[in-house]
Amino acid sequence: MRGERELYFRSSEPLAPEWKSSVRAFFSDTLLNSIRTITLRGARIPPPPFYSQAVAMSSGNFPDFVHLASVTYLDVIVFNEEITARTLFHGLVHAAQMAYLGLERYTAFYLRGFLKERSWIAIPLEAQAYQLDTRYAKTPSDTFSVEDEIKACAEQGKY
Repeated sequence: MRGERELYFRSSEPLAPEWKSSVRAFFSDTLLNSIRTITLRGARIPPPPFYSQAVAMSSGNFPDFVHLASVTYLDVIVFNEEITARTLFHGLVHAAQMAYLGLERYTAFYLRGFLKERSWIAIPLEAQAYQLDTRYAKTPSDTFSVEDEIKACAEQGKY
């Protein structure tokens, strides 16, 4: 995760002001000011080294990296295509999860969720990101604090 972050960080840019203002009601300025983005042109995010093992363990219930909209590496969100409001929001949820939990806890929760569920989409951290991005997409005028949602889940042991 840190290696990929460093690789993409070199070519990334701070979150554009128009994107920052579109999600400011949901995320802290501290998080938004730390985020960098990069949109790949003519390339795709490569799968991680453990990818084939994860696909086998999940009976195919692991995402095809070629078709992912984005991947978050700590504070750098890498987009395979263009940035959209929903894909940005999803990536920001993961960045907020990592910021709150720390990389080691985030990774441990992610791995534990995958080993328990054997499905990427059922990992509690992923499920939360999809629930929150769906909530945002349905009614973007109904604001809520993503960081508060993450904190509540962590305190309730939902990860």
